[in-house]
Amino acid sequence: MAKHCDVLSPMIYPSHFFGMDGIARPGDAPEHFIGESMDRFMLITKDSGVVIRPWLQAFAWRTRTYSPKYVEVQIEVAKQKGGIGFLFWNANNDYSKPYTAMPEMRAAKGRYFRGDEVGVKPEPAPTTPIASTAAPATVPNTSVETGLAPSPSDSAHRAQKIWRH
Repeated sequence: MAKHCDVLSPMIYPSHFFGMDGIARPGDAPEHFIGESMDRFMLITKDSGVVIRPWLQAFAWRTRTYSPKYVEVQIEVAKQKGGIGFLFWNANNDYSKPYTAMPEMRAAKGRYFRGDEVGVKPEPAPTTPIASTAAPATVPNTSVETGLAPSPSDSAHRAQKIWRH
């Protein structure tokens, strides 16, 4: 799969590793499970050129130690093990712990982030207008309701109206 993708994002949630590696509470060992998982992903995707950008745990299920520090540990280990970026998952859409961790992480330049993706917008390349000798492009006749160009079979369906909510 790696040779066909630009990015793979494995879901590495420490709390989901039940009884592995002799650790009774895997949710409380993010450094171990993120590290081991990243090592395995880097090994199986070696020389593919794919970016590994893991989904990390942003919820307290099966862990007593979930906190902004827990978030920092996951990100730091994922980066140390070759991850490029990260994603968070929380079923309740509560990202307060990652949000709380971000200012301190940003201040530690290079430790958690690569450095080029945080708050930096690339400068647009200067463009020079190029005169074209091609005929002007025509805009296809599209339906307001569907945004699609009509096809020969549309006459049978013309009376049907598509409502958008």
